[in-house]
Amino acid sequence: MSQPRWIESLLVPLIILGGLLPMILNWWFWGRVPTLAPQDAIEILNTPDEEAVLVDVRDTGKFETRHLEVAQNWPLEQILAISSPSQVPMQLQDKTLLLICEAGFSSAEATRKLQSFGVSKVYNVRGGMQEWISVWEAPCTMPLCRFRPSSGDQGLSFRATPIFEQWAGVIAGFGFKPVYMLSSLVLVWILRHRNSPDLVALRWALIFFFVGEGCCAVYTLNYLFFRRGSDFFEYLHGYGMVLAFAFTGYAIIEGLDTRGVKLSNPGKKCAALDLCGPCIKYEDAPCGARRLFLLLVPLLIILAAIPLFATPSTVSYNTFVTGTFYNYSHLVIHQIFETRYCPSLAIGLFSISFLVLWRKKDRPVTPMAKFLFAAGFGPFGFSMFRLLFTSVYQNNLVWFDFWEELTELLYVATIGCVLWIFRRRLFQEDVREISATI
Repeated sequence: MSQPRWIESLLVPLIILGGLLPMILNWWFWGRVPTLAPQDAIEILNTPDEEAVLVDVRDTGKFETRHLEVAQNWPLEQILAISSPSQVPMQLQDKTLLLICEAGFSSAEATRKLQSFGVSKVYNVRGGMQEWISVWEAPCTMPLCRFRPSSGDQGLSFRATPIFEQWAGVIAGFGFKPVYMLSSLVLVWILRHRNSPDLVALRWALIFFFVGEGCCAVYTLNYLFFRRGSDFFEYLHGYGMVLAFAFTGYAIIEGLDTRGVKLSNPGKKCAALDLCGPCIKYEDAPCGARRLFLLLVPLLIILAAIPLFATPSTVSYNTFVTGTFYNYSHLVIHQIFETRYCPSLAIGLFSISFLVLWRKKDRPVTPMAKFLFAAGFGPFGFSMFRLLFTSVYQNNLVWFDFWEELTELLYVATIGCVLWIFRRRLFQEDVREISATI
């Protein structure tokens, strides 16, 4: 029996729904709020005829510790407490208000509140100070890009990067990335005619991986040449990685099951039979592999919750990389997808997988359970992958990029090596024979 038809019919709508839901949630929170990119906000502030004020909505303590020189402080707590437009501070009335915070969340909430009272000329500055820092083409000493109190840095968090780290960044972006992207396409071409479920899943994993990394390249080049990043392309990068993790997980599970353990095949001896003793395939006995799975899934659910308690990093700094002015940052909006949405989705999918297998007490494993487990492994794997690098290298994002790109190169290289080592069985074994063992 080949891969169940219902899995194929569910794949496309689930992929579309999983991809659209974060964008819908993003629109629900930010899309209904008037928002300006930092470049546009700066242009308004520099327009002589425009009476605009940059308003920092962080609490007074954080404002006094470090704030943009041109910003005035109006804490979010005070904004949420007002009940009419007349309570807007006198110096801010009849002005164009550009609200900013650390990462764009509090300022969005403040903008929504003021807009509800009929304050028409109020805008949220997208990405907050974290993205504001990234818009300059060189170290800047203008009031718009100076902090108070002065921390002694040049402009907005400019850092001098050692030459060794500069070349590490160049090698990662212009060495590792094109090599693994080209290699992934080569592997897709090699797998183009393979019909066994595990190799089909692996082919799609590489396709989504390539698409995601292609979007990452577009995002980076757009910033390098136009000084504007694209949240949409960076999101597609992350979602492509989620799908790559999910399909790779399914390929591994399916391959181990159908080619190795023979757990799902009622007519084949399970490789764990000598370990388990009595087998559910031949007599009324509990399946050891099933019980192990029922233990493993709750453990993964607990581990998936780890990112939910991580505090997003707001590190953002400018530097020169071999003569090119470049900003290193990992925007909080992207971290929310990685450490809030992905873990929540993984917990949900793992839980459903557990319930499906729990109900099927007469089966060692079911296609639905494998499918849902692999689907949960996608957001789980990507979330933990990003959390690791964010935690270890949050203050030096050169190494964040370097090790992430190197890890992705190793991912593609490992797939290539596995396909080469087991090429005789993977590519010469009759697909119908493989399918018959499922």
